[in-house]
Amino acid sequence: MNEISALPSLNDLLTQNPNLRPNSQADRFAQNFENKSNSIGSPNGMLANGASTIALDRTSPVDRVTAPGFAQMFEKFIQGVDHKKKVSAKETQDLILGRSDNIQEAVVKSQEAGVAFNLMIEVRNKLVDSYKELMRMQV
Repeated sequence: MNEISALPSLNDLLTQNPNLRPNSQADRFAQNFENKSNSIGSPNGMLANGASTIALDRTSPVDRVTAPGFAQMFEKFIQGVDHKKKVSAKETQDLILGRSDNIQEAVVKSQEAGVAFNLMIEVRNKLVDSYKELMRMQV
């Protein structure tokens, strides 16, 4: 089994975070983009050279930004690693106590937890290295 496939997908992370759901401004922009009759230019949305025009999005940048902060994303990542560790421990405990005889599942869960933990440590190390590099920069 591929260890990376055990990590949450981007779609899973996007659906778990309410801040990343599309907002009405983005829906309006998509409708304007699809509906070329609202565009600037001739009534049919075509320019003299045959190119079509697109209506401008007049929303402010503050209205369009709905992404979560880095700290929230990293916290969700750590919670995911912790969950994998707990599932691994439960599978191992069930195997030892005789509640389960599925050795393969226990080993796979243990490997998933180990890979997720190693990934978290590597991300932390890169963040610390980046911070140190920023502190060494001359301003």
